[in-house]
Amino acid sequence: STDHSGLAQSAIMPTARMRSGDFSGLREIRDPGTGIAFPGNVIPASRISPQASALLALYPEPNVDGGGAYNYERTTGATTNLDNVQSRHSHGLTNRDSLVFAAAYQRTANKASTVFGLVDAVATSNLDASLNWSHRYNQFFVLRIGYQLLRQTSDTTPHFANRANISGLAGISGNNQEPVNWGPPNLTFASGIAGVGTGQYLRQTGHAHGFSIEALWRTRGGHNFTFGAGVRPQAVDVNGQQNARGMFGFDGSATGLDFADFLLG
Repeated sequence: STDHSGLAQSAIMPTARMRSGDFSGLREIRDPGTGIAFPGNVIPASRISPQASALLALYPEPNVDGGGAYNYERTTGATTNLDNVQSRHSHGLTNRDSLVFAAAYQRTANKASTVFGLVDAVATSNLDASLNWSHRYNQFFVLRIGYQLLRQTSDTTPHFANRANISGLAGISGNNQEPVNWGPPNLTFASGIAGVGTGQYLRQTGHAHGFSIEALWRTRGGHNFTFGAGVRPQAVDVNGQQNARGMFGFDGSATGLDFADFLLG
């Protein structure tokens, strides 16, 4: 089955004047090197960080007038695909032996876009399969031997993974730039300007093998006794980092305005 949904989201994006370093009419900004206000409240183009200029390419231009509350609107979408398969088979080998096989598989794939138009994907799957053999020695004694496989996987793939090394192309170093972790660092702004970022790459696999043996004994007196044993080795493999691309937070402490801090690097 497939499910689609959409949601109108609003955000604050930097204006064209702000992108060029022109903050005239806004709060006074100061040169963090001298403490003196920039003439005309404009940052010279030569002072704008090339890393900031590269990351600005991810920001769309404002497209609405939200009365100061926001200046950008976009409909974001999400798609969920669900696959579910179940099977069960019972077979009598002889009049004393039988086999029962059962399996259930489910896979869910989600894709969701952000207000920047970046699409992250998350896929999870679960497999539960079992095989049980039983042998009836006589009317009083039955032996059962079983095996069960449980396997779970979860994959999170960010928008830029294996696609574009945004940090590397912007000249930002020090974060993880393996292809699966490609993308921009997370940016946050105290004033409410939308922070760019995508999900973190993660692949997690868990599996368990269950072995069991069980005996059922019925006495001539009408009592039933069941005894047995089982073992289930389990393992979980995780490949990923919590903050592979790093984060930059801007609060205006350097110039007086967070976006000016960002432009100056």
